[in-house]
Order: sequence, then structure tokens, then C-alpha cells
Amino acid sequence: MHSVTIPDEHMDTFDTRILELIDKSGTEQAIAISSMKKVCTCPRCPTHTTCAKNAQENLFCITGRSFHCISDNKGCLCPVCPLFLQLGLSADAYCLRGAELSVRYVKDLLQRKV
Repeated sequence: MHSVTIPDEHMDTFDTRILELIDKSGTEQAIAISSMKKVCTCPRCPTHTTCAKNAQENLFCITGRSFHCISDNKGCLCPVCPLFLQLGLSADAYCLRGAELSVRYVKDLLQRKV
């Protein structure tokens, strides 16, 4: 287990939720992720493919993009997913963009570049 501390004034909902997940044991993380997968809207999304279903790919906001199964955006349900507000997500099309953590990292890099 890790104990990561960030000053509260710099944390948003996502920061809090991801740190809570990181602080869990491996078994507890697996249970938490399994619970999130149960409410995840990815499998019902128009962009989700048969290949992604067969590969049991979902929860892209946490696990990252689909590298093999999804290549075209045919509509996105991310903003209406219960996890969107619960986790404090900020983007969409995670199956194509990558996990929220990656999206935020790239955004931060681009902001520092300017």
C-alpha cells in the first residue's frame, strides 16, 4: 500500500478517488474495479464493438484505451455514465483517448509547454 499526500486545495474528486484506489491492497483494488465495471456504461455504448465485448474490455476511464478493438467513435456514453460524476471524470471517449489519468497528464504537459 502507498500513502500519497497532496494538499487538499489541489485535489478534486478524481484525485481523491484515485488515491483511495491506490491506497487499497491488490485484492481490495480488484474488488473496487469489479464494482465499477458493474455500473460502467461502456458495454452499452455505440462505440463499443463485438471485439471489445469478447475481450471483456470496458472501464476505459480507469484501465485505458482499447488498443485492438475500438478505432472509430460512433457516439459516446461517458458523460452519462454513473461513474462520470462519482469519479469526477473530465473527458469522454476514454476507449479512444486513454484513461482519465493519462488524459490529465497530457493536458498538464501541454499547458506547461505554452
